[in-house]
Amino acid sequence: MFNSLSEKLEAAFKNIKGQGRISELNIATTVKDIRRALVDADVNYKIAKEFTDRIKEKALGEKVLTAVSPGQLMVKIVQDELTELMGGTASEFNLNGNPAIILIAGLQGSGKTTFSGKLANYLKTQKGKSPLLVAADIYRPAAIDQLEVLGGQIGVDVYSERENKNAVSIAQNAIKEAKAKK
Repeated sequence: MFNSLSEKLEAAFKNIKGQGRISELNIATTVKDIRRALVDADVNYKIAKEFTDRIKEKALGEKVLTAVSPGQLMVKIVQDELTELMGGTASEFNLNGNPAIILIAGLQGSGKTTFSGKLANYLKTQKGKSPLLVAADIYRPAAIDQLEVLGGQIGVDVYSERENKNAVSIAQNAIKEAKAKK
């Protein structure tokens, strides 16, 4: 889902990148494409509209500096608005608990397995933690294989129970395993 959104946002910015200056017309086109990309990514239409209206308002009020292209300026405005939409400030990742438990949930095909691998690698390399990936997707056996491959690539253990069709039981057993391995 995020890859698709990212590609659509990049396409929206292509409209304005080759322009010599920001105009109402190229802003309107870019904002419309951004709104469409957000709605396609299941963002509520009202939120997408408010978001893109703020972008349009800021973009129309901006003077383009000679060192900054209109495309770069528009990307900056959208980034600032996305940051504000997501809360405005960075929050520390809470890793309290023994073990700390992080649940990754989302729609099929939204990138949960890949994200879990990236998060585990980050926790291992940047935070000095010993993560344990848990394959609890009982509906998609290929997800277990994918997680095991990712775990192998980054050197992180993967807990799985291929025959168990109870995700809660798998999670409880994985917590016991994590405590045993520290």
